[in-house]
Amino acid sequence: MSVVELIVRGPGASPQGFGGRRRCDVADVASRTGRPRRADVEAAVLDATAALVGDRAYAQVTIDAIAARAVVAKTTIYRRWSSKAELAVDALARTLGDPPVDDRDGATAVRAAVGWLAGRVREPDVRHLLVGLVDEAGRDPELRARLRARIRDPFTQALCERWEVEASVVDLVVDVVLGAVLHRIAMSGDIGDGDVESVVDLAVHALFRGPTVSVEP
Repeated sequence: MSVVELIVRGPGASPQGFGGRRRCDVADVASRTGRPRRADVEAAVLDATAALVGDRAYAQVTIDAIAARAVVAKTTIYRRWSSKAELAVDALARTLGDPPVDDRDGATAVRAAVGWLAGRVREPDVRHLLVGLVDEAGRDPELRARLRARIRDPFTQALCERWEVEASVVDLVVDVVLGAVLHRIAMSGDIGDGDVESVVDLAVHALFRGPTVSVEP
């Protein structure tokens, strides 16, 4: 209790505050509003972005909606991300995760990396977010550029540098994997393990034997 309070209220007064009410500090306010702690803000915003873009079309998601879902101020988001496109692509990168790049021989390791990509796209949270962003990327140059710089190029570079395959072939393989998996899910509602394995076979064949695949009659 401060000296001023002792003078005004007397030495036997309650430490709760004037009028018998408990004094309120910043921590109390934060706990009552439900806002995430500072260390959790980025994760809360990215999770909210992934959920909203996955549920709605990318164009229908606003920074206001993301802030409300994450329970943060809109200014908090703009201090960390310069645009909705940057935020959405970061959310995809976080949801997708890092591709496995290991020290096994080329074909085995690439099969693991391509299989990982196909498997991740099968997961609803990744698929919905990816479809929402890719659909809008055809109309939004900034979003398209960020998707390539943040998602596509690092994956391509990792395969090119580690296993010495051509960038143009890796680009084709990524298209084959994503296109085949997404199209099969769209037409059938899901894609089986055997189909995923066939897609991976095509991708590995293209990477190590060239993009032309001969089909036996």
